[in-house]
This record gives sequence, C-alpha cells and structure tokens, in this order.
Amino acid sequence: MNNVVAFRRSPTIEQPEDLSAIVVAGSGAAAATTTCFGLATALRLGLGADVAAIDGTFGGGNLLDRVGVEPIDSARAIRQLGSRMALSSAGAVVVGHGDATDTALVDSLLADRHLARIHDVGTALRSRRLAPLLEAGAAIVIVAPPRSEPLARMRDGLEWLIGTYGHGVLSRTVVSISHQMPHRLVDLAPIREHLAPRVAGFVEVPFDAALARPGTVDHRRLSAGSIDAWTDVLDALGRIEAGDRDTDHQAGAGEPA
Repeated sequence: MNNVVAFRRSPTIEQPEDLSAIVVAGSGAAAATTTCFGLATALRLGLGADVAAIDGTFGGGNLLDRVGVEPIDSARAIRQLGSRMALSSAGAVVVGHGDATDTALVDSLLADRHLARIHDVGTALRSRRLAPLLEAGAAIVIVAPPRSEPLARMRDGLEWLIGTYGHGVLSRTVVSISHQMPHRLVDLAPIREHLAPRVAGFVEVPFDAALARPGTVDHRRLSAGSIDAWTDVLDALGRIEAGDRDTDHQAGAGEPA
C-alpha cells in the first residue's frame, strides 16, 4: 500500500506536548473511538508530534484492537502500562484499556514522556475517575452522530458540564458531529447556530467508508475530508491551549515581585 496520504495542512498547536484532551460520546456508538484515533493521526501526520491515543473507557473499549498494528519498542514502553501499548499505522502510541486504569496517572506517565494525550472515555463523562483531568483543565471533545436522540443526549452532557464546572467549561469544549451515513438525517444548521458562538469549536466529520468497515483501521485508507475535519478540531484545541497559556502568563505577570 502507498504510504503517501492526501494531506493538506498542519494543525495550529504551538506546544502539542502540552495537549491533554478527553473525547466523550454523547451516546453509545457515537464514534468516540474513531475520533480519538483520528485526532491522534492528524496530529501525528500534521506536526510529526509524539502523541498517544488512550482507551480510557471504563467497560473496556476496542481502541487497541482497532488501531494498534505494531508492537512498541521496549525502549519506548512504560512499565506501568505493560503489554497494553502498541503503535498505530501512523506511528501514534496506542494505550489499551486496563481494569484498574487511573486516567490521571496514565495522563501523567505519558506527559512525562512529552506525548500529547487524547483519551477515549466513551460515555463516562460523569465518572469520578475523570474528575481530576477535568478539574485540571483538560480540553473536551464531545462527539455525537447527527441523529435526534444522540444529539439530545449530547445536549444533556453539555448541560451537566455547565452545572458541574460552570459556563466557562464551554470555552474548552469542542463539539464534533460524526457522520456515519453518506446522507444527512438531521438539519444541523439550528444546532450549529446555537452552539458555535458558545463552544471552542463546532466541527462536522464527513462519512468515511474506511471507518465504517470492521477490523483494523489503517490511516492510509482514510479520506482527506476526515483528516481535514480532525485537523479543524485540533485547531480548536490549539486555541484552547493558547488561551490557557495566555491566562497563565497574565496571572504570573500580576504576581508581586
């Protein structure tokens, strides 16, 4: 297979090694796993960044089975994560599910290796195990397919975030609508009009036949449209990161000598 991928631009993230983001599904079968993989892939292809896609689901997901295609070199492996590490076809680190996984600990271990971290947490937005990452300011990508019930559940998730962390949480939240069919079932214009001014980004990921097939996902089969859309999500995450950095700088400048 040709290793050359149709790629148009790089995401705008100044310090990708500082990126910590959770990908949460508004409902089951919302494409959180493929979104996690897609963001890691677009970051790896666009910037050559070291990045990890992490299965942080609490019932056990299939991220490692779907995208982990090569064993990781022993020099890059992390002892605490053992045999749960592999590489994707694009060279991103993939971390599989562990029964006793501490999401914040995994994030810290990978951050110590200067990897960007993208966590697939499935539908477990309200889990206490996520609280340390959310309270530390991790970016949030909330994913839903364009169908009425999942969109309603996504709205419930956004309302829970606001109720728990305040309206400011929307400034570090990106909404990603994942099209799982070639044709549209819902008019998204009113939803976009309502949410886009309130969140850090609103992105539609087009239908991609490569993601609809069962089995292992190879990044070389992905459409350019999918990679472009995930790059748009990364751009929004980059804006969040830049805003956090500016806030930290202003806070530091305001401290007395």
